[in-house]
Amino acid sequence: MQECPYGEKCYRKNPIHFGEYSHAHLDAIYAKGFKANSNEYDIPGKYSSELINIQLKLLEKVFPQLGTRDAKPKPAAASKAAPSAPKPAPAATAKPAKKEPPAATPMTPSTSRGSASDQASSKDSSNLAKKQRLNERNIRDYIPVVVEKGRMAAKLERAAPYNMFLTAITDSKPTHLEPLSVTLQEILDESLGKIESSVQINFMIDIGWLLGHYYFAGILDKPLLVLYGDESPDLLGIGKFKPQVTAIKVNMPTPFATSHTKMMLLGYADGSMRVVISTANLYEDDWHNRTQGLWISPRLPALPEGADTAAGESPTGFKQDLMLYLVEYKVSQLQPWIARIRKSDFSAVNVFLIGSVPGGHRESAVRGHPWGCARLGSLLAKHAAPVDDRIPVVCQSSSIGSLGANVQAWIQQDFVNNLRKDSTPVGRLRQLPPFKMIYPSFGNVSRSHDGMLGGGCLPYSKNTNDKQPWLKAHLQQWKSGDRHRSQAMPHIKSYTRFNLEQQCVYWFVLTSANLSKAAWGSFNKNSQIQPCLRIANYEAGVLFLPRFVTGEETFPLGNARDGVPAFPLPYDVPLTPYGPDDTPFLMDYLHG
Repeated sequence: MQECPYGEKCYRKNPIHFGEYSHAHLDAIYAKGFKANSNEYDIPGKYSSELINIQLKLLEKVFPQLGTRDAKPKPAAASKAAPSAPKPAPAATAKPAKKEPPAATPMTPSTSRGSASDQASSKDSSNLAKKQRLNERNIRDYIPVVVEKGRMAAKLERAAPYNMFLTAITDSKPTHLEPLSVTLQEILDESLGKIESSVQINFMIDIGWLLGHYYFAGILDKPLLVLYGDESPDLLGIGKFKPQVTAIKVNMPTPFATSHTKMMLLGYADGSMRVVISTANLYEDDWHNRTQGLWISPRLPALPEGADTAAGESPTGFKQDLMLYLVEYKVSQLQPWIARIRKSDFSAVNVFLIGSVPGGHRESAVRGHPWGCARLGSLLAKHAAPVDDRIPVVCQSSSIGSLGANVQAWIQQDFVNNLRKDSTPVGRLRQLPPFKMIYPSFGNVSRSHDGMLGGGCLPYSKNTNDKQPWLKAHLQQWKSGDRHRSQAMPHIKSYTRFNLEQQCVYWFVLTSANLSKAAWGSFNKNSQIQPCLRIANYEAGVLFLPRFVTGEETFPLGNARDGVPAFPLPYDVPLTPYGPDDTPFLMDYLHG
């Protein structure tokens, strides 16, 4: 059995994980004689007694032979047993698992196949009931937060007009019932449509974990196209083991560029489809105790045969922008999906797509600025209600790039200069608005559900931070008490302007793009013709503009207004600035 890569810092509470990996420190504790509910296992900076008790109880559940208190098992002995739950491929194995989950269990009895006797039918029904009970038990072993099937369509309908959710947090029970919390199983729920095929575009993908979710959703055998950015040995040659899966690594033009988009395309049996824009990678950690955001489109029906090619566009141009974005990957396997999008009705979509693609980009007469921060700026200049210059631009992301020697270098000149735009007539003298950046402090992370390991999704380095000391004056704490997520570190990325006095939000962006030049682009000021915006990454997000979502000039903040629900910000307002002793969490703390 392979040793867990987290070692003593393992925070997992999933039985499947303990069936796949050994843990030397747990074996050592058990060998000395495990005392249930004991408080003697605390080792500061490593693990707590509470966690050790949970993990050792899970080990006993996975390996029943450990139940004899006098036994002092060795890791090798434990590895001979196998948990009863289906086991998709583990995250760190070099090859795709050869043993895959059993075929999905149907949730309703199948129709009669002939003249079977009543006795046989009764036996079949009994067996089916047992399988259903087993399936229900196994899903709770594999997925920490399980909600009742069949209810997601109603939940999505109630989430209108924003359709924006945060992921459920394993260790925050109130989020399990929050109307605007969602799990991956709910996104795959049959109430939204019977999935016949899907595309997953993401940076990090644990294919075994993902297929486990497909198994429990009853779609394990459906065609799945995966485009991924990070190196993933599990995905190399996976088609030999899982013929329904086509995995393609996105080639990047430069070594430091990243295919960072998190997008799902879900195709349904009735010809309709759905688009999901997310901030979450497709592996266990990102859906565990991290705050993630998702926008889920309405159901997008197929257009009638012979419909005009321009039919079915949304007022925001989302359909055309999505097709243009997908073309940029230059992946032939996406062509059928681009064709499907062209033949689908996107008229119900009320958000704009904000994409980033690698390369140098200039403004065009037809589309204006096509990508990155310049694209966002051009849309705000057309459609955003006038905003007082004193209202700050509020940024929030899970990583921070190299921003320059001072706030003017890139933040003000390129980034805020675009995000400050609105539909105020040109000519009035304007000043740059304040810039605020929400990023977890060391204290935020140390108090998180996973302690210091909660900072595992915050790859901001000491080396970069030391070069931009000016940033601290703009930093704000991560607080999300209203959404029960103050202890769930944010992997979500968002950008907005809101007015606390008038209790309104002018616009909001949910995106995969962190605060960096690579994600949003930087202008080449030396260009002798037209400024060129250089972008390194693939990114995708959605822009919520009130005129297209609610028909008003602003979104309500805090409370509903004239029947329009308040915009669901992922964090608390007013913001809380860093104190004199606060420092941003740095990835180096995990390796020190």
